[in-house]
Amino acid sequence: MYDPSSDSEDYDQHQSQLPLNPGLGLAQHPRVQALRSALSESAFVTCGTVDVPQDGLFIFYSNNGRAGRLVVVNSSRHSEALDDLEKACDPATFGVDQRDVLDVSYRKSGKLDRDHFSLNVDIESIGLLEAVRIGLLSSNDEKKPIRAELYKLNVYGKDSFFKPHKDTPRGDTMFGSLVLVLPSAHEGGSLVLRHDNREYAFDATQHLSFLPHATPRIAYVAFFSDVEHEVKPVASGHRITITYNLHFVDEGHVESRFLNGLDVIHPRGATRPEVEALLNPLLNDPSFLPEGGTLGFGLRHLYPLPTTFHPQVDDTLEVLKQRLKGADEALFRACTARCLVPVLYTIFEDTEGNSRALVACPRVAKISTHDQDHDEEVWKILCRHFDGLLINPSQTIVDSLASSGDGPIASRRHVNWITPLSQANRVKTRFAAYGNEPMMGYLYQRICMLVSVGPPGRRYEVGNLS
Repeated sequence: MYDPSSDSEDYDQHQSQLPLNPGLGLAQHPRVQALRSALSESAFVTCGTVDVPQDGLFIFYSNNGRAGRLVVVNSSRHSEALDDLEKACDPATFGVDQRDVLDVSYRKSGKLDRDHFSLNVDIESIGLLEAVRIGLLSSNDEKKPIRAELYKLNVYGKDSFFKPHKDTPRGDTMFGSLVLVLPSAHEGGSLVLRHDNREYAFDATQHLSFLPHATPRIAYVAFFSDVEHEVKPVASGHRITITYNLHFVDEGHVESRFLNGLDVIHPRGATRPEVEALLNPLLNDPSFLPEGGTLGFGLRHLYPLPTTFHPQVDDTLEVLKQRLKGADEALFRACTARCLVPVLYTIFEDTEGNSRALVACPRVAKISTHDQDHDEEVWKILCRHFDGLLINPSQTIVDSLASSGDGPIASRRHVNWITPLSQANRVKTRFAAYGNEPMMGYLYQRICMLVSVGPPGRRYEVGNLS
């Protein structure tokens, strides 16, 4: 059995106890506060209900020598059929760092992989995929196409649960998950989601009727893949869910399709016009950065970046501009609409020594074990070999570089932080301690957006930072 009190948990606890890096202090200005508040209020989850197709809802399954066809209705009268489905399931595992773990003290439920079941619901044709796209992704002049990849069926019987975890990134196009909660009678099993010090609980039983003659409906909840979530214990009945992985699509067109039976319960967050309406007066205010400067935005979400690549031809961050989520995308579009040049950087924060050096790299940095065999600090390696920028270096760092002859080691940039960096993954690239899968070749890293602006009257006459 896996012991949750692992090195990963100790590492996370150590990070959470670190004091704020002085180089990450937030800019103070009344208009900055208004923009910061708007970006922090962006929705990370959307949910609602949709009518079951008129010809009914059926699940076909085959696993462990059992096969069947389940008719999903608003009652528990088919409890034997639900029991059969549960018996056909395999025990659900989860990922811990790079391992696949079975531990019923952390996750207790049954699962069927997608090659062992099917259902007769096309989520695109009933308008559900479009509702998710609008609910999670900010509205822009052009639509951002997405697709849903069928992933798993889970059965949570009495006393089943799943403790807090994050979804493991399954490729750099994956941005979220969609969970359908089918209308099988149950109590408990609410889904609790947490992101950026906010929490939202979705209890499907509050929105579904299990009365025999009520119109059958499916509950749905979609959220970004870096959002921590857990399934509370099921008190009785069977909570049946179908999960899809949500991906961006590089090409194609999304056609809006809605049915009358679709209701959105939780609204979306900040949009590009709303962010732009707050960004414009800030930049027009002559009291804000009278000589110009660099704006820093810690993105509200973590993003999956590849663990293997050719460092000299890496274009991951450039591609990521088309795959930003929620408020991050709204901010990027608002900046480009004002002819500003937002640039994405990965962030490294040194917490091993006393320097607290903060380095922004314009590309993904992968340092081999060989690179760390000598005594040079990692942040210096990043500056020397990955074009790292020293962000708001302390006088101690500046003096140290001067005395050691490393003065020209890196460009230095004073950044006025508008929104804080995520506190996750503060020092090194690593997997979340608990995920729904073991290692898939992608890791969440924290990223910032830096934007150079000129003095008042010439704010937009500035190029990028390179």
